[in-house]
Amino acid sequence: MEEGRFKIIIFYGIAAMLIFSPIAGGATRIWAITPILIIIYSLLFLRLLSGTVPFKIQERALTGTVPVVAFAVLAIISFAFSIYKHDSFFALLRLFGYIGIYYLVVNNFDRMMHRRLLALVICIGAGLSLYGFLQYFGALNHSWWAPKEFLAATYVNHNHFAGYLELVIPVTIGMLFSRRLQSLGYRLAVVAALMIMLTVFIFVQSRGGWISLAIALMVMNIVLIKEGRLKKKSLFVFLFILGLIFSFFYFNRDEVSQRIETLTDTRDLSLQTRLEIWQGAVKMVRDNPLIGVGIGAFDYGFSQYRPEGFDARAVNAHNEYLNVASEMGIPASLIMFWIFIIVIAAGLKKKHFSPRRLGCAIGILSLALHGLIDFNFHIPANMLLFSVYAGLIMAPAKEDISSV
Repeated sequence: MEEGRFKIIIFYGIAAMLIFSPIAGGATRIWAITPILIIIYSLLFLRLLSGTVPFKIQERALTGTVPVVAFAVLAIISFAFSIYKHDSFFALLRLFGYIGIYYLVVNNFDRMMHRRLLALVICIGAGLSLYGFLQYFGALNHSWWAPKEFLAATYVNHNHFAGYLELVIPVTIGMLFSRRLQSLGYRLAVVAALMIMLTVFIFVQSRGGWISLAIALMVMNIVLIKEGRLKKKSLFVFLFILGLIFSFFYFNRDEVSQRIETLTDTRDLSLQTRLEIWQGAVKMVRDNPLIGVGIGAFDYGFSQYRPEGFDARAVNAHNEYLNVASEMGIPASLIMFWIFIIVIAAGLKKKHFSPRRLGCAIGILSLALHGLIDFNFHIPANMLLFSVYAGLIMAPAKEDISSV
């Protein structure tokens, strides 16, 4: 197959997954994740049939390859000793699919593909936000939300929709500081998308999302100031601030006000539930420190370590690092942390600086922080976007997006 034709196929294949996965409730159900996995492994198979080396270890990607391979090896070992191989097999299948997407983006995306894909992501984020906004104010049905008072758009849980917006909002901000974005109409469209997503992000009412994105955007602000970009784009910073003010006008609504007050309430039920789950997960890690109970088998392992009086089902640990440590062992959790550091640091680098790459890195930083109290990396739609971002950041120099 011709290289150019394959690039077109891979672009539209990944684009289709990025469109479908958030619309399908985050693709957490078997009917939604199955076609995604079929597309991923079909693209990988076509790559093998193309007659070229499927995964080149390129200059920048080499740094990220070592921990990714190490994590994959530990996942296989964890699967071999899993207490429930059925779920471990499907977890392993998803993991290798995400790794495959990462390497497909690293090795096959050029600058134009980078720009178009990120523009698509912004359109998806704005579209989902507008849809959620109409639902929240009663214009459309949202019977599947849980809990129903928090805005979740096509997702079931508001925290996971917040995670998706945490990935998209920083990239949208980065778009405003790109030298390539010269058209006034294009800039106004990006500003409008940003305003919609910021407003909706308030009504999502994810406390972890609020805190994580706020910290991540502060880091982004510091980097942009150091790069001298904020001075040149003061008009858009002003519009950004106006958008935040517009969002906060709604803070007199009872639901949002009460949600803000719970940030400092230690009696909050969701916090108490998390603490009990963490208590059981820590015991699980203590008894299985090296290989865990098996990738994807947290639900079954937790039943043996359930705190007395805790009756709820715990499918995840509500802490990604603790979850990985309990399923795959402490070394896997440390490697996961290592991967985040490498990818985020690459996106913040002064050499080959790109506002769009910076936006990808800040989105990953926000999601990594949110991972301390939630499980967004277990939501396929969010994990797919994370894998694409990591691939864009770690792309080799000749396909760099530094000039965009």
